[in-house]
Amino acid sequence: MESILKWGIENSVPGAEGAQTKLNTEALAQLFGAADDATLMKEAMAAINDPKVSVEDKLIAFDNLEMLCEGLDNANNLENLRLWEPLISNFDSPEPDLRFMTAWVCGTAVQNNLKTQKRFHEVGGIPKAVNNYLNDPSEKVRSKSVYNISAAIRNYEPALQEVLKLVPENIKGTETYHHEDMEGLNRLMERMREDAKRQR
Repeated sequence: MESILKWGIENSVPGAEGAQTKLNTEALAQLFGAADDATLMKEAMAAINDPKVSVEDKLIAFDNLEMLCEGLDNANNLENLRLWEPLISNFDSPEPDLRFMTAWVCGTAVQNNLKTQKRFHEVGGIPKAVNNYLNDPSEKVRSKSVYNISAAIRNYEPALQEVLKLVPENIKGTETYHHEDMEGLNRLMERMREDAKRQR
């Protein structure tokens, strides 16, 4: 509020060269009454986990959350807002579209982000994603789970090692994998993508 007041005073002085105070997005949201990203993320998760909300509206909330998590700060904020646990609980949703969106949001949130990769691993996201890749009856859920796994293991060895413990030998092959060996990981992911197409 103080920055908004200062900005307003600077802009109200006749003949002034312009405001020196820069307003950030939170200040602008406050000025115009718009919700900030953290509030939008909490509202989306509340809708996703509300049994009274329709699946259609849950999917809209998931779509909004996915777009918000494309931003690094918002993805990191999943932990501060305590949204990781309620998010990954939807890996077990009876609705395939919700399982699909869970993998999509998690994959987006952990992509090229060591902090969120670590947290996704700590809250038990890896076994849930691998289970859906291996066993989900929906091909699109299996395929999106591979996307999630791929994003979670690149440049983060603990997640890679957990995945390797859970993936069948015929998928891993005899190759030795390392979290920084992108060519090797690409080969593993390609085998997993092909396997995801196999009817369960």
